[in-house]
Amino acid sequence: MRVRVGVSVLAMVCALAAPAAAQEPAPAAGSGPSLHGRVFGWGDFQQMSARDSFEAVSGESIVSGLGGGLEVHRLWRGVFLRGSISRQSVAAERVFVFDGSVFALGIPLDVTMTPIELGAGWRFGPLGGRVVPYIGAGALWLGYREDGAGTSSSEDVSETYSGATIFGGIDVSVWRFVSAGAEVAWRTAQVKDAGGVFEAFGENNLGGISFRLMLSVGK
Repeated sequence: MRVRVGVSVLAMVCALAAPAAAQEPAPAAGSGPSLHGRVFGWGDFQQMSARDSFEAVSGESIVSGLGGGLEVHRLWRGVFLRGSISRQSVAAERVFVFDGSVFALGIPLDVTMTPIELGAGWRFGPLGGRVVPYIGAGALWLGYREDGAGTSSSEDVSETYSGATIFGGIDVSVWRFVSAGAEVAWRTAQVKDAGGVFEAFGENNLGGISFRLMLSVGK
């Protein structure tokens, strides 16, 4: 359901972008400083690749979170660099999986993921002066934690996994240097020697597809 909502929101933003783009002329070529940038924040929800594992411990396979970062634009034509960090958390429960059946153990479990991304991309020319589409890709470092209440520290998990990300979206200028937008991203982060629930369901990827609503300040 949330994935369908994300697709609908992205479609709505794209539909609204066209009339908004016609309201302001494009800036003159070569005007202003050549190096620009922006700071941004987002709210997102992500359909996890390890769908069965997350459904087993939390009852759903979609996690939500908040994030933000910094971009430097116009390094060369439409090239930009991006750095971002976000946090996603899930209230879960320790379980035991036997022969495909899930048995809840009644032990609360907090699952926290902290993705850090460094990437680059290309911002296309503005459509009508206000709407800017872009695409990009980068490296991913994902901090993963499991903290269980009333259990020994040896049962908790604190690991960092590396991977990659691909993203794309649009920015719509809404007021001076303020822009709103929507973005779709794909992440992959392979878990080596996955055990527990991940092993039981044959899943070893903490990535997935994310839908983000963004707000940024800058040019």
